[in-house]
Amino acid sequence: MQYGHFREDGKEYIIDNVATPTPWINYISNGRYFSTISNNGGGISYYKNPLHGRITRYRINDVLSDRPGKYVYIKDKETQQIWSLTWQPVGRNQESYRVAHGFGYTRVEALIEEIASSLLFFVPIEDDQEIWKINLTNHSTKPRKLSIYGYVEFALGHALVDLINQCDDQHFNRVYFDKKLNSLFATKTYWVTESRGTQQQENKEWDQWTFFTANLPITHFETMRERFLGPYRTENNPIAIEKDAFSSLDTDFGNTVGALQLDIELEPGKSKDIIFSLGVIPKTEFQQRKEKAVTKYHLLEPVEQAFSNVLTNWDKIFKKIVIDTPDSNANLFMNYWSPYQALVAFEVGRVASYYYWGISRGFGFRDTAQDVIAITISNSVKARERVLLLARQMFSDGHVYHHFYADGKGETTQHCDDPVWFILAVTEYLKESGDFELLKQTEPFLDRKSGTILDHLYAVVNFIAHNLGAHHLPIFGRGDWNDTLDYIGGDDGGESVWGGMFYVTLLNTLIELLDFLKIYEKIDEIRQLSKKIRESLNAHCWDGEWYIRAFGAKNRKIGSKENKAGKIFINTQTWAVLGEIAERERLIQALDSVHKHLDTTYGPKICAPAFREIDPTIGLVTRCVAGKKENGGIFCHPASWLIQAECRLGRGNQAFTYYQKLLPNVVDSDIFQVEPYVYSQYITSDEHDFPGRASHSWQTGSAAWMFRISIDYILGVRPTYMGLLVDPAIPSTWPKFQIERVFRGTRYIIAVENPKHVEHGIESVLVDGQKIEGNIIPISKNEVCQVQVTMG
Repeated sequence: MQYGHFREDGKEYIIDNVATPTPWINYISNGRYFSTISNNGGGISYYKNPLHGRITRYRINDVLSDRPGKYVYIKDKETQQIWSLTWQPVGRNQESYRVAHGFGYTRVEALIEEIASSLLFFVPIEDDQEIWKINLTNHSTKPRKLSIYGYVEFALGHALVDLINQCDDQHFNRVYFDKKLNSLFATKTYWVTESRGTQQQENKEWDQWTFFTANLPITHFETMRERFLGPYRTENNPIAIEKDAFSSLDTDFGNTVGALQLDIELEPGKSKDIIFSLGVIPKTEFQQRKEKAVTKYHLLEPVEQAFSNVLTNWDKIFKKIVIDTPDSNANLFMNYWSPYQALVAFEVGRVASYYYWGISRGFGFRDTAQDVIAITISNSVKARERVLLLARQMFSDGHVYHHFYADGKGETTQHCDDPVWFILAVTEYLKESGDFELLKQTEPFLDRKSGTILDHLYAVVNFIAHNLGAHHLPIFGRGDWNDTLDYIGGDDGGESVWGGMFYVTLLNTLIELLDFLKIYEKIDEIRQLSKKIRESLNAHCWDGEWYIRAFGAKNRKIGSKENKAGKIFINTQTWAVLGEIAERERLIQALDSVHKHLDTTYGPKICAPAFREIDPTIGLVTRCVAGKKENGGIFCHPASWLIQAECRLGRGNQAFTYYQKLLPNVVDSDIFQVEPYVYSQYITSDEHDFPGRASHSWQTGSAAWMFRISIDYILGVRPTYMGLLVDPAIPSTWPKFQIERVFRGTRYIIAVENPKHVEHGIESVLVDGQKIEGNIIPISKNEVCQVQVTMG
C-alpha cells in the first residue's frame, strides 16, 4: 500500500508513489499492435512479433533502467522550465504524479508549474496504432506559452539485429516528414526474418512504415537521436529541447527517433487536448492507406469512441464470469486481474515484458497450449485458432517444435512433455465449446503429411509410447516441465517421474474424450499404456512419504530422502493427485509432506533443500543460486497445481490458505518489488537472504492456471462434456458465495450456500427450481439458468 492501491471498484491499480522498486508496467494491445507502458513511461512497441516487428527500442540492462519509452515533454517558453508528463525522464516533484493502470490503458496525471496534465495511453481495437491523448489545463492566473514534445526512439524491424549489429544496421533507416499529413514516417530498407542473430542477407526490406503524428501543427521535428539528446546526454536533458535546436531534417541513416514539437498558448482556466499517435502501415497498402491512418485520430471524437470501445470490450470479457465471495481481495483477482493477466499472456505469448525482451525465442509449445485455458471462456474462436496453430507445429510421429514462430519456423529439443500439452489444449477447448467438429479438421504435420486433429492426438500417444525408459517412465531428454533438470541421466537419458504422472493424467483425459464420443478404435491401447505407466510409478517411485522426482544415470534417485539436496519436489506430489496415481491415503501423505517440507511464509517452494553444490549430472537447477527460481524458489506455476490438488482432495481450507499466500498484493512492496496486481514467475524463498522478492512478472503460466484453478476448483464450477460440474473446495468459514458463468451460450447464476460450514461436499443442487441427481448441471438452452447449491 506504500506505493499504490486498487480503485474501490477494483478496475484500476492506482500508483500514488511513482518511485516504485521496479518498473510497474501495463499492456495496451489489440492483439496485433502491442505496447508496454510502465508507471514512468518506459516500454516498447511492436507489431505482431517483438522480434521481427519491433517499432521502438528498449535498452537491455540499461542505466538508467526502463529506457527509452513513450515520452511527452513540456517547456514553458517564458520561464524555460522543462518537465515530462511522466515522472521519468524529466519529472519534477515526484509526489505530483499519479498513475492508473487499467484494462487496456494507462493514465498518468500530474500538476507541475500550475499546469494540470492527464496523459492516456491505449490502442484502438480496430487500428494498429497507439494513442497518447493529453489534456492540459492552465491553473495559473496568466496565459502560458508552452511547447509540447512527443518522443520515441525507433528500432524499425528486427530487434535482435538492431541490438547486435547497430553499426551496420543503422545505415538502412529512413525517416522523413510529410508536411501535408503533419506526420513523420520511418522504415528500414533492410530486414532479416531469421529468429537468430545473423549476417545472412535476405535481400528484403521491413514490410511496414511506422508513423508518428499529432493533431496540432508540428512546428519542428527531429529524426536523429544524437541531434535530439546531444553528446553525453540522456533523455533526462535533451539538448534539442533545452536549446530549441530541432533540426527539422529528414535522415537516411543513424539512430533514428521521432521527436515532434507543437506550440500552444493556454489562457488561465482553459484546457487543451493534444493527441499523438504512433502506428504502422503495411508497405503494400501504404499509398492508399496512409492519409486515413495518420489523420483518423486527429479529432477528439474518434479518440473518445475508440477508448470507449476498449472499455466495453474488457467489460464484455469480465461479464463472462462474475464472482462474489466473502473475501474481497480474492474477488479482485478472480473477477478482474487474474483473467486480465491471463488474457494478456495469451496474446503476448509470454515473449515480451520488462524481463523478457522478445529477442530470444518465439512461442513456447507448452506455454501456448496451457495459455489456451485462459481464453476458452471469453473467446472460443481465438482458442480454436490457437489449437490449430499448435497442431501445425507437430511432426507426424508426435514430437513438436519446442519454440516456434507464426511464420512456420521453430526449433526442436528433447523435452519429454511438450507434445502432451496438446491434449490439454484440445480437451479444454472441447469441454467449453462442444465443438467436436474440430476433431475432423485437417492440419498439416511439419513433415508435410496431413491429418485430422484426432490424428494429431493419436500422434501424441505414439510419442508417449516410444519415449519410455527402463522403468516405463518418460525419458527425460533435455528436461520436462522443469527446464533446469536438463542433464539428469546423462547418456542414459534418465527418466522423469513427474513426466510419468503427467502422461497418465493426459492419457486419461484423452480416454475420457474418446469414451464420451464413443471412438473406440484405439481406446484399449491408450488405457493399457496409461495403466503400465501408473503401475510403474507406484512400484518404483514412492519414497515412503512422497514420490521421487526422477531417475538419473545408473538408477540414481532424484528427489529422494536419500539425497542431500533436492529431497522433495512439489510437482510429483501434486500431479500424483491430479492423475489419481494412488489411493487417497497415499495422496494425502504426499500433500502433507509438501506442507511439512516446502511451505513457507510466502508460499510453497518448488523443492527443498535447495542445491548448494553444482551437479552436472542433474543440470542447470544446481547452478542457480539457492532459494531462487527452480532451485528452491517459490515457483508460482507449480504452486497453482498444489492448490488444485488440495481442492481435488476436498481440502478447501488448505487450498485457500495457499491461494491467499500467493496473491500478489499481500507482501510489502519494498520486499516483493514487482507489480502487486499480477502474478510473477517466482518469489524468493527462505533459502535465500532476501525472501519474499518476486521476479519475472506478467508473462508466466501462473496467470492462466491461477485464474482457472480459482474458478474451476476453489469455487468448483468447471466445464465437462455433459455440462457444468459444481464441486467447490472452499474455506469452511465461508457461509456462501455466488458465481455467474457463461457456458455454451447460457448464463448460469449459481448461488452456493454452506450452512454446515464444510470445506467440501454437495448436499443438493436445484436447477431452475428442480432438484437434479449428482452435481453436473445439464447443458441448458435457456438464456439464463438459475442454480441453487447447498453444501454439506
